[in-house]
Amino acid sequence: MELVLATAATTAKPRRSRWRIAALGAASTVALAACGASAAGTASPSTSTLGTPISAAPRASASTTPGATGAPDAAATAAVGIVNFKFTPAALTVKVGTTVVWTNKDPIAHTVNFMPGGINSSVLNQNDQFSHTFTTPGTYDYICSIHPFMHGSVTVTA
Repeated sequence: MELVLATAATTAKPRRSRWRIAALGAASTVALAACGASAAGTASPSTSTLGTPISAAPRASASTTPGATGAPDAAATAAVGIVNFKFTPAALTVKVGTTVVWTNKDPIAHTVNFMPGGINSSVLNQNDQFSHTFTTPGTYDYICSIHPFMHGSVTVTA
């Protein structure tokens, strides 16, 4: 019977590259953030007001929402759905005084964060809403802070 001694070369575990470990850590963080947001409970609807616009020049690609045209009306509202990781519509044009209501229709949590401006929704779980009344003309860009590839804009006209 031949006896074989184990050496460091025969017992070494395969080495994982640092990028693979970092990627696994990043994926775990995203998964845990999504789970934590879902477990946080239902956020209550929130409202806000916004100060200075990002740009006073309207965008040519912005679309007009039915009900958001005509004379400014303090009770005017427009809706933005959050569906399949997209703000729908992504570009919206409204009159000053319009309240825009975002509704998360995804089973995954999202946010509405204006860039810059400090106006941020809480985490919106499925069917939660965030509303904001626009009081100053301009173009307001926003993202989902959980999924920064999600972009939208609201152009406010006088």
